[in-house]
Amino acid sequence: MHINVYIGKFINIDAQWPGSTHDSHIFRSSEVSTFLETHHRGVEDGYLLGDSGYACSRFLLTPYLNPGNDSEEAFNAAHCRTRNTIERVFGWWKRRFHVLHSEIRMKPAKVCKIIGACAILHNIALSLREEMEDDDDDQNDNAALNVAYRGPEDGRAIRNFITRTYF
Repeated sequence: MHINVYIGKFINIDAQWPGSTHDSHIFRSSEVSTFLETHHRGVEDGYLLGDSGYACSRFLLTPYLNPGNDSEEAFNAAHCRTRNTIERVFGWWKRRFHVLHSEIRMKPAKVCKIIGACAILHNIALSLREEMEDDDDDQNDNAALNVAYRGPEDGRAIRNFITRTYF
């Protein structure tokens, strides 16, 4: 399963893959990846964050596997804090829809529809500002990137630029 989230809302969801399929393969096969390969212009379009199971690319940044200095450690810490947003969203989603807590014992086609329906209903609930138990109002303190990057369109070079500039 591959999911993209924006401010707690699901913007893209593909639940049609078997659970044993690696997330990076699902992403590489997705319409989102295909779109970004041809349309991503750089910093102004933002970046996706992935764990170390993904390849670092010009639009998907991953943590340093072996950080070599304090700046790389700080980048990894910020990367981890930012990626934790998705984990919080999964927590909200599971609290809202108990069926998502464990295996759904139905035919795969029906499970795909249930997951999609739960995502849509979650988005509607957020749009209507439906309250949730244990809702913590995390504030987004991500500073906008306002320094222009001029260099090779390579994920590692972009990650190094961001690390040097901001950490």
